[in-house]
Amino acid sequence: MSGLPTQPAPATAYPSATAPGDPGAAPPGNPTGAADRLARLQAVTARLARAQTVAEVARVAVTTGASAVRAEAAMIASLSPDRRILHVQDAVGYGAAVVSRYSSFGLDDPLPAAEAVRTGEPVVITDDEDLAARYPELPSTDNRVHVALPLFGHGQTVGALGFSWPNGEAAALTDQSFLETVAQQVGSTLERARLYDTSIETAQTLQRTLLPAQLPTVPGLRIAARYQPLDDGAVVGGDFYDVFRRGDQHTYGLSIGDVSGKGVEAASLTALARHTIRAASRRSGSPSSVLAELNDAVLADERQDRYMTVAHLVLRPEQMVTHVTLSLGGHPLPLLRTADRAVRPVGRPGTAVGLLERGQWHEDHLSLATGNVLVLYTDGLTDVRSPETGEMAGDLIADVLATSDATDAEALADELLGAVLSFAGGARRDDMALLVLYPA
Repeated sequence: MSGLPTQPAPATAYPSATAPGDPGAAPPGNPTGAADRLARLQAVTARLARAQTVAEVARVAVTTGASAVRAEAAMIASLSPDRRILHVQDAVGYGAAVVSRYSSFGLDDPLPAAEAVRTGEPVVITDDEDLAARYPELPSTDNRVHVALPLFGHGQTVGALGFSWPNGEAAALTDQSFLETVAQQVGSTLERARLYDTSIETAQTLQRTLLPAQLPTVPGLRIAARYQPLDDGAVVGGDFYDVFRRGDQHTYGLSIGDVSGKGVEAASLTALARHTIRAASRRSGSPSSVLAELNDAVLADERQDRYMTVAHLVLRPEQMVTHVTLSLGGHPLPLLRTADRAVRPVGRPGTAVGLLERGQWHEDHLSLATGNVLVLYTDGLTDVRSPETGEMAGDLIADVLATSDATDAEALADELLGAVLSFAGGARRDDMALLVLYPA
């Protein structure tokens, strides 16, 4: 028994994992010997190899896995980190009420899946008489045959896999070693997926610490920020942005940047950048001197191949206008839309931070009043390619900005990012960070 008491269900309650002709599909028909079993096992292995997350592994287990063993119903449960609770990750062929009732259960509960995990041995239920004798609290299941198999990963149990068949198909149990081989494949992949899910959660937590939880309110401005990580969510990205009140209480600092590398190295460099920029801003009124101090800090770190592009702005709000002083360290030039809807780049590139002991950082001045919009971004938004033509996005942001009818920063940020993602077919070759400054 799977660990969930089965309810009689029509064959259509079990969705087919693959369509005819799919290279991952199990061969149709009845078992014909070792060659057929091998082909069915290869179908499971191939689908598991493409699964990354626990949810993806679970879906393969209850579809392709069930198809491989000719089961009518299937379930998979994973063991909680404290090894006390089993959580059902996916199930097919069972009534919705049953799945809801047994979505989680204790390792000591009188259920076949729990027993399989406790003992490390398969549990086989041959009919309702056997079920009643061993698990009297469970309802009858129309004399179905059930098997609960322990799943192992890294030498310990990580969950349970269950299959159920109509009583007339009990021949499926004549080769229990095949069932255990399928469970072995699922178990090792489930553990890998669990580690992958953990790495994603860790990366997302670390990424959140590198971005401001919320942006401060800047008088006269509405600022919208967007961040899109790489497609691989387990990797910490290298883009960052920050908005903060400076030491004089009357001006604000705004930064956006792209550090070299990915992962932990990128995270440490991002943390250094944000800390240094904030600290330097409290000591100097000049954005170019802030970049110079950041350059010194990166070079002093002494680790090779650590550099970044950065745009740093000082915002000085006044009545009806916000004065902006801008300095760029090798970063893409921001785009300014004027009241007549003309769009032009502003600023001068300057030296990327961390490359040279004596770089050049310029300062440019502009004013934001009603009708103006300033957009800053990282190159992840311009370097994406169209899957149809292979062309890069290039001036797409400028084109959308020139024609957009958005009337606030949030709507415009959504429109710009959406246009880029649509152009790229949803794929991301790099991180993406975007800031939109819209006079209130």
